Amino acid sequence: MFVWRFGSLDRALLLPFLALIALVFVSPALAEKGKLRERLTPDVMAAVYPGAERLGPEEGSPPAIAVYKGDKVTAYIFSTLDIINARAYSVIPFDVIAGVELGGRITGAKVVFHREPYVYQDPVRQPQLDTFLAAEAGMPLSGGVPTLRPDYVAQSTITARLMRAAIHDTARLVLLSRVRRQSVAVPTLDVERFELKSWDELITEGSVGRGRVTSGEVAAALAKAGAVDAELDVPLGKPDDLYTEVFFGLLTPAAIGGNVLGGLRNFEDFRQRIPPGGHAIFMASTGPYDFHGTNHWWKEHGFRFDRVRIVQDGQTIGFVHEDYQKFLTSAAHGPQSQPGFQSQEEAGVFILPPNVSFDPVKPWRLELLVTTTGQNPVTVIFPFEYKLPAALILMPDEPVVAPWVEAWRDAKVNVAILAVLLAVLTAIFAFQAQLSRSRRAHRLVRNGFLLVVLVWLGWTASVQLSIVNVLNYVQAPFRGSDIGYYLVEPLMVMIAGYTLVSVVLIGRGVFCGWLCPFGALQELLAQISRPLGVPQWNPSFALEKRLWMGKYIAAAAVLVLMLAGIDGSGVSTEIEPFKTAITSKFSRAWPYLLYASALLAIGLFCERARAIEPTGKINMAECFQCLDCQVEYYDDKRCPPLVAAARSRADGKAGAAFPARRLSRMRELRTPGWRSNRRTRCAGGEPERIGSLTAC
Repeated sequence: MFVWRFGSLDRALLLPFLALIALVFVSPALAEKGKLRERLTPDVMAAVYPGAERLGPEEGSPPAIAVYKGDKVTAYIFSTLDIINARAYSVIPFDVIAGVELGGRITGAKVVFHREPYVYQDPVRQPQLDTFLAAEAGMPLSGGVPTLRPDYVAQSTITARLMRAAIHDTARLVLLSRVRRQSVAVPTLDVERFELKSWDELITEGSVGRGRVTSGEVAAALAKAGAVDAELDVPLGKPDDLYTEVFFGLLTPAAIGGNVLGGLRNFEDFRQRIPPGGHAIFMASTGPYDFHGTNHWWKEHGFRFDRVRIVQDGQTIGFVHEDYQKFLTSAAHGPQSQPGFQSQEEAGVFILPPNVSFDPVKPWRLELLVTTTGQNPVTVIFPFEYKLPAALILMPDEPVVAPWVEAWRDAKVNVAILAVLLAVLTAIFAFQAQLSRSRRAHRLVRNGFLLVVLVWLGWTASVQLSIVNVLNYVQAPFRGSDIGYYLVEPLMVMIAGYTLVSVVLIGRGVFCGWLCPFGALQELLAQISRPLGVPQWNPSFALEKRLWMGKYIAAAAVLVLMLAGIDGSGVSTEIEPFKTAITSKFSRAWPYLLYASALLAIGLFCERARAIEPTGKINMAECFQCLDCQVEYYDDKRCPPLVAAARSRADGKAGAAFPARRLSRMRELRTPGWRSNRRTRCAGGEPERIGSLTAC
């Protein structure tokens, strides 16, 4: 029976645990909900809503602070912690303060508190996370292409993805309780919303289209059409002279019509003339060639406008005199004149009846026609595109894409690569007998596989299954997390699932021996150290058992500290070197580097897997399934029983019965995975070291 005796070694093992517990109890306090106004420091406001004129009180449900421009509310500032209490990788909720405009666009975001294990106090990832969240400024809550992908934050994709999702989810809740919004099933023109804007602002945002044509451009177009020196109703001037400048757009929405016609009252009066379901197009022009001409006055021309038309989806829509309303204008362009619709030389509005197939939310173009006179008239066309600003289109609520769905969609290539890698590993174990018959094939396959696991799975994809993942998976149901929480990290859930199945069927060795990037790094370094003559240390079996116990005690201590809520910041998980050596690729502070390097250095002098007891029994809890034993088992030049049989055959004794004592010894040696830590007596001389085995 194994008896634990407390000695100097045990005291040495106990000291790190006491230091670890001390760190736990001095870990930082958690963030507190409420008092959002106190958290709005100048740095936070610079990121969330720079240039805010005035802030209102924190009020409402969910709570938020209104941002004022003059006397008008333009946005709301909120905290994810106060409203949805979201979590990412850590069990501790993070606090991101963000702002959202009334139109549904994020104004900015900044994380003010978190304890994410791969980002917290990291000199590289923390600035990356800040930049990633700042890039949310200007992003709409529905649609839109993010400026930065979550993998911009190196090895912390899940943290970035879940923080962004929390910002959008919280912003929707804030607006839903404060902004009345018409619900639509299809994209619909917003005809009611109004905001006072200048003529230049309307042109800049695209509400007013603008087209300019010079005499030189008309002459070039006519020459291309074969109408050189043709006569026109309006003669051409010098090449750079303005022939016409036309302004146009959709008058129907109040945000455009109310500004174009000089105020909402004027617009409302005119809107009475638009039949239900109809729309209105405004046009104005300056220059010798106006947009309406004179043909629309004459019956023989069908009262049609021959200089302008609009085209949408391949359909041409013309205008007739009865659809047109002319507006009186002022052609004075002195220094005091204000540019606008009625400051042009000609201005008017065309009313489209409901029976005309026209979709106001789709793009269309205005075509300006210039036609020569004479018996064989030639017409040249100058097209000008028009697209209604997105802010004037009411969009149906898009289904919110769950973070885990987005994660799997973004990781399609990596998922495929990992699926191939796991299939290869499955094939290795399925055909391990055949693979083990060739030492060279086994070594090439194993080392190649470990190299892929280290470089791609660990350092590139940052997939290192650790106690952090185990804790999160265990605690998720108690935090109210749904199945999406487990699926938000595609590669990790694939590794975890494969490991769980392999543990049940074979043991933990499949993961530790083949899928652990840190273990792969240890083994590859150890293989390099042996040819270099680094001395190897083989501890006694009694010491080995104590070392085995140490790692299980450490794991249990971390689990207790975390699950009991004593170590809320996750300091105790630093006992694993994975974050430093694999996830962070050694880009951390020197104490972490020293700790991880020390563990790797130990592996240069001592094997990481010693699963065979002196009796020959394999301890499956410690076996890494490396297949080294099987390779020795099938090697007739290194396996002691097979070597002895070959010698007997060479001496002409093939088929002769071995002495009982020799046969018993051969059976012991023939046991797959056999090894011994004791010095072996060999008839032919000193024993030979074969990897982790001893042979004669």
